[in-house]
Order: sequence, then structure tokens, then C-alpha cells
Amino acid sequence: MKPRKAILVCYLCGEALRSPRDDDHVPPKQFYARSLRKKYKTTNLLTLPTHRDCNNAWKLDEEYFVQSLLPFVRGSEAGDALWRYSFDKFHKGQGVALVMQVKQEFMRKVGGVILPANVIAKRFDADRLHDVLWKIIRGLHFHDTQEVWPDRWTLAVTITLPGQQPPDSFLALTHDGLLKTRGPYPGVFAYSDHVFPDVNNLHFWAMLLWDRIVVTAAFHDPQCECEHCAFIGPVFPEPLSGTRLL
Repeated sequence: MKPRKAILVCYLCGEALRSPRDDDHVPPKQFYARSLRKKYKTTNLLTLPTHRDCNNAWKLDEEYFVQSLLPFVRGSEAGDALWRYSFDKFHKGQGVALVMQVKQEFMRKVGGVILPANVIAKRFDADRLHDVLWKIIRGLHFHDTQEVWPDRWTLAVTITLPGQQPPDSFLALTHDGLLKTRGPYPGVFAYSDHVFPDVNNLHFWAMLLWDRIVVTAAFHDPQCECEHCAFIGPVFPEPLSGTRLL
């Protein structure tokens, strides 16, 4: 087995590494409740060296990503552990403002229409979810290839919450065996990816978060040099919508 090349650039900005530096967890360390990290001795979580400022710039968005999905993770070992961890922090006065912000995102009325008694809507900050998801994808891709992808890119994102059916594209690719599960801690975070060279170099990524939430992302290859991209530019899929009915 060949040793990995030394990492000389920050995958977040693409510039040469310099001090002060940090180790960025991919996915964010917040995905793993402290009790699970202790129980399973998860000392080998994937990290990538970055500039400290680059890493710190994502802290609030990553906290929002986890907290906004937290209400839906109960029912699995990882989800329940994360829920308890967040609950304990809240009662210690940590992250109270963010918890209250997410609470306000649940709605009984959408566009002036009062929803049925058994239906509630959850509003998401779609841009923040989209960007954190792209950061995770960039980090995993860089870990495999040491290729830096742009800091901004447009993804077609779906979020499938517990009790909902994943999109047909996910079901079809799973049925055809094209999505191979990766990730050292599948109970917390598992992912798969596949590239379709004959479809404008389309990338399709799927992630399972806390054994409860399926997230998919489809996007055009950022490094594509096909004739279409050379003369017209990449075709971006539609971005994530910000509201879900539950």
C-alpha cells in the first residue's frame, strides 16, 4: 500500500497551508455525540488540515445543520445519543439561541394556509444546509483525490426524513447496486457516490445520517472540460427548497 502524499493545501480555500492551522473533521465532529465517541473509541475520525480561519468560518453553519435536523433523529442509537447530548447542553445554557431559532422554523401555516391538525411544516435555511453538505462532499472528495473543488457550487438536494420515501433516483441506484456504502461509522454517517460520464459527468451522492435521514445531492462535475462546458458552462441542477411538510 502506497503511503498517502503529504497534504500541502487547505481544501477549503485551495491555498498553500500555513500557520495557524487546524484539523477539520469530515463530516463535522458534531455529528458524533460525545457518549458514542467514548463508547466506540472513535479516535480515528477523518480529519483534514486546514487554515484555522477557514475552519472557524464554518462553525456556526455546521451547528445549524445539526440542530435543524436534530428533531428528526430520535429512534436510532446515534440519533438518541445526539438528542441527549444536545438536551444536556441546552439545560447548561449552551446553544440556547440556536435551539430557539430552530423551534421557530416549525409552522402550522404556510403561505397563509392553515395546515391540517396532523401536518406541520418545517422551514430550513436551505442555503446553509446546501453549503454545509457541499463542504462535506468537498472534504470527502479531497481525501480521496487531493483535488480541490470550488468553495461554491450548485447541488440538487433532497432530504428524506423518517417515514418518508426517498426519491426515485436513490431507490433506482440502490436497486442497481451502484451505491456502495462507505464511512467508518455507518450508524452515524455513511455515504455513497457515483459518477455518470455519459450524463454530462453527473455526480450523485447519498448520505445516511444517524440511521434516520437520507440526503442526496446531484451536481455537474466541477472539473468538467466537455465541449458543452467549454462553450456554454456547466448545467446546474435546481437548488434545495427551504420548506418541508411533515
